[in-house]
Amino acid sequence: MLEAVFDAFVPDDPAGRERFVALAQGLKDPAARALLARLLGLLDAPLVNLVFAGRPSSLRAMPCEVRERVLLGWADSALAMRRQGFQALKRLAYLAHAAWPGADGTHPLWREVGYVLPLPMPARAPDPPLHMLPVDRDTTLEADVVVVGSGAGGGVVAGVAAAAGRRVVVLEMGDLVASNAMTQVEGEMLGRTYLDGGLCANRTGSMAILAGSCVGGGTLINYTTSFELPGAVRAEWDALAGTSLFGSARFGEGFARVSARLGVSTRWNEPGPRDAILERGCRALGWHVDAMPRNVRECRLGAECGFCGFGCRSGAKQSIMVTYLADACAAGAALVPRADVRRVLRERGRAAGVEADVRGADGRTHRLVVRAPVVVVACGSIHTPALLRRSALEHERIGRGLRLHPATAVAAIFDARVEPWTGGLQTRYSDQFADVDGTGYGAKLETAPMHFGLAATGLAWRGSAAFRHQLTRLGHTSLVGVLLRDRDAGRVVVGRDGRPRVDYEVSPRDVANLRRAVKGSAELLAAAGAREVFTMQQPEVRETTASAGWLDRLVARMDRVGYQRCRMTFVSFHQMATCPIGKDPARGVVDERGECFELPGLYVADASTFPTSSGVNPMLTIMAIADHVARGIAGGE
Repeated sequence: MLEAVFDAFVPDDPAGRERFVALAQGLKDPAARALLARLLGLLDAPLVNLVFAGRPSSLRAMPCEVRERVLLGWADSALAMRRQGFQALKRLAYLAHAAWPGADGTHPLWREVGYVLPLPMPARAPDPPLHMLPVDRDTTLEADVVVVGSGAGGGVVAGVAAAAGRRVVVLEMGDLVASNAMTQVEGEMLGRTYLDGGLCANRTGSMAILAGSCVGGGTLINYTTSFELPGAVRAEWDALAGTSLFGSARFGEGFARVSARLGVSTRWNEPGPRDAILERGCRALGWHVDAMPRNVRECRLGAECGFCGFGCRSGAKQSIMVTYLADACAAGAALVPRADVRRVLRERGRAAGVEADVRGADGRTHRLVVRAPVVVVACGSIHTPALLRRSALEHERIGRGLRLHPATAVAAIFDARVEPWTGGLQTRYSDQFADVDGTGYGAKLETAPMHFGLAATGLAWRGSAAFRHQLTRLGHTSLVGVLLRDRDAGRVVVGRDGRPRVDYEVSPRDVANLRRAVKGSAELLAAAGAREVFTMQQPEVRETTASAGWLDRLVARMDRVGYQRCRMTFVSFHQMATCPIGKDPARGVVDERGECFELPGLYVADASTFPTSSGVNPMLTIMAIADHVARGIAGGE
């Protein structure tokens, strides 16, 4: 059935077909595999196909052109479940087809588009020496502080605590990816550096969730955007949490410290073609546009930078791996990769360490116990609540309050080549729609590098030939990303197997804010010279900008298609607010110092501590919170 589905999406690609089967069978979440099996069972059922497609046979028995019509019926169905199944299969199929090279090191589609890989290895600074602790047998370690997660939160805690003389052990679920191992092949790097190989999603499949899962976490692969938390959001958070932390001078000093360590500035951000289009459109309309603060040093923008979402090979990006983790290891900290922490240990009513399963260099799993009086959990807003639940914490707000900054995009075709996979990651932004409802909620406009996997996720499908034609125009395509500050929340639910699963849909209230920003993005692209503008909806919504009334028609058609449950493509790059800070247990899971009310000695130091969504890319805010937590642990405050 998988082979039959793939052949309907992409005829005549046996290598891609084999990869598609492997990706589907290798899904890490057993619930996702079971859902896929049920979906394939429906496509295999003659009676189901008779009811929905008028064909009383299995999809496998149909000619390819008929399979296409069946899949289009699923894509445009009034039933959300069928749309969700279609989107999951489409994304997987085109990722398998276009995100890896063939045996000759390239790909026919890449050659046609002018997408060039492999890139020559740039001159680079050597990777910092990190003290990697091998675990090749069941092992027990002693430490003063054990940190779970090595990203923006955990890395800062490790660096600050180790510099203060504490014995620190850092456990990371992902692997270490050295710069000389960054192939920049999209499929390979998604598998090595992203959570669940880049295939994580909410339970319905209507929201792709991209998060880092490697040494350095999301900071290794993020887009270098380094905003401080706006003053209005700080005041809102203090009011919700009942604290004075976020608006305090000491919290501002934390931002200053982490910004200085990361080299945050607007110096190295000459706009590439995508950002030049964003700026040109905003200026033509008289809208806000500004330079993006970024955590880079000596960043020489070019083709290489567009692949930095798969890791920076030049050493210009000041990720946690080359800053705070390097500081931690220089001060004596040890790092254990491929460590899946199963639970927090407790003794006499306090946290006493952690227990983890570690995949050793021999491929076998070994039990690791790290005994420490201080445990800091910083494994992200999806996995942090799961670890707390597996550790028998019962606070009712654990996992609730989830915000995802739902992101979609408006894309456009230009006469000139854009090559949206090249240029600086994000060097310009607009806050024109950041407060569309007068209460601080709206959307930021940013750009993002567009490789084939992202294109396959977002573009509408009207059959294999039409979709291939879409992909061949990628070199002349640009986009404006719409990053929504979501007011309404979802939650992380932990199954009996201990795995987290995401329950989240964009609410009607948030859709209203999103709609205004999407309309504005289309107008911006037209003002920048776009010939054709289209949204990331299924079925496709597209207008040529030369015709009178095109924008009104675009919006009217957008409204008819709709925005929810796989009508519009959404991606989450930021996950927040599942274990919030609060003055007391009625307001939060952790106190102002980041310590769990339920279990003394257990701290949380990542985006899950946010009271709501930040409205800006959250890396710097995570780091400021982690700096605050770490200084409290180390006795610096």
